Amino acid sequence: MREEMQQKHWSSSNVFPVFMLSAPQHDQEFVVLEGDGEDALLFGPGRSPSSFLPGDCGTVIIHAHHHFIFLQNINLNDQIILNDQMGTEYQYCVLDVSIIDLDKTKIEITNTDELKLVTPWPFDGFTKDNTLRYIVTARKYETYQN
Repeated sequence: MREEMQQKHWSSSNVFPVFMLSAPQHDQEFVVLEGDGEDALLFGPGRSPSSFLPGDCGTVIIHAHHHFIFLQNINLNDQIILNDQMGTEYQYCVLDVSIIDLDKTKIEITNTDELKLVTPWPFDGFTKDNTLRYIVTARKYETYQN
């Protein structure tokens, strides 16, 4: 007799959407979930609960696995847009791309209006033990232009 494998279904997960993320130059749009645990990242990008929300003055961190494969083609000055559930739009401009080792460096959260998109590096080399992360940092347009 075949054994049935139980899989977690969306309706039984403990995640919920918090905003939309879009990258117009790359024709990408995602629902961002609250949380950066494996249960959230299975469904899509997730906002780190230790980071700020877009309307606050601080770093917003969004993690994803294969959903962020498009980041390998990101360019400086590309636009990233977040839309919250109240209809407010937050526009960001890509300023930096870096790779860090989480065993040696933490992802910095500051009081700067910025967005950090985080995904495993290399893009096709995701394994559970991989501690390398590709980080795209974008600054909110209002603060970037001042």
